[in-house]
Amino acid sequence: MKSMILALLIATISFNSYAQVKTEKDMKQEIKKMEELIQEYLGMVKTYPEKPAYYLQVNKTGCRLLVRVNDIPVGYHFVEDEGESMLYPINDLLLGSGKHTVSIQVYPRTGETEVTKDAGVNIKVVHYKEKLVGMPETLVELDTPTDIGMKKIPLYTDSISFNATLPFNHKKILAETTDLRTIPDLEEKVLAHYNMVRQMMIDGNCYEYRKMRLASTWVLTEMNYLGKEALEKTYIDSDYLFRFLCNPIDWIAEPIQNYEIVVCGNGKLVYLTYIIHSGFISGYQNRYG
Repeated sequence: MKSMILALLIATISFNSYAQVKTEKDMKQEIKKMEELIQEYLGMVKTYPEKPAYYLQVNKTGCRLLVRVNDIPVGYHFVEDEGESMLYPINDLLLGSGKHTVSIQVYPRTGETEVTKDAGVNIKVVHYKEKLVGMPETLVELDTPTDIGMKKIPLYTDSISFNATLPFNHKKILAETTDLRTIPDLEEKVLAHYNMVRQMMIDGNCYEYRKMRLASTWVLTEMNYLGKEALEKTYIDSDYLFRFLCNPIDWIAEPIQNYEIVVCGNGKLVYLTYIIHSGFISGYQNRYG
């Protein structure tokens, strides 16, 4: 299997006029193509009579936080200094049944050099027998120590493990992938891919972008038990198409700069992310694409 490069879209949004204009006719044609693409997605996925779902209930305060599942960052970084709380789905990070690991990196607040006594993180791995139906079961729980401020450290790390039972098994996706740490000129290749995606945004090629990623992202649809209605809401009805179909007065995709290349997933995945605030990194990745 080809080496997988995550298409992390770090092009930021600002006010300027360099985006491709889309007429109403263009938008209707684009939506029609997206509807056809959704049918392709649905034709590739399996459906299951039972839909068990796993989530992370993340609560944190007085710090900044990065969370990984099986060495893969979740698609949200808790970069705010104040408290944050989120129930985050992780089925598509598990890939199948078995033992899994959740790890955390706790950073100081902006402007601070050490994790203080105000820092607190609580993470629960919760399991729904049916996706978001009924009351979930808490499988394991992680808490930062009450004396974390006494440690006088710039970074605190910890992890917990749990077992999951899922109806699908896509572990071969990563198992059969080349270790990216062995690839020459990896950063150059990743930058080329990111710049290609950036140009697709500027040109308004939403369908082409999604079509390009179909072969590797259909599995996310299956692992999250998404049907036609959910896909239409995500790709057509929501504001997702904004970046591709907006008027040119709204935004510009800025050059990719001030980034860090991150290899994760035990060497099988890579993405670029912005560097902000004393080396703390932040970004969102489209996994397996």
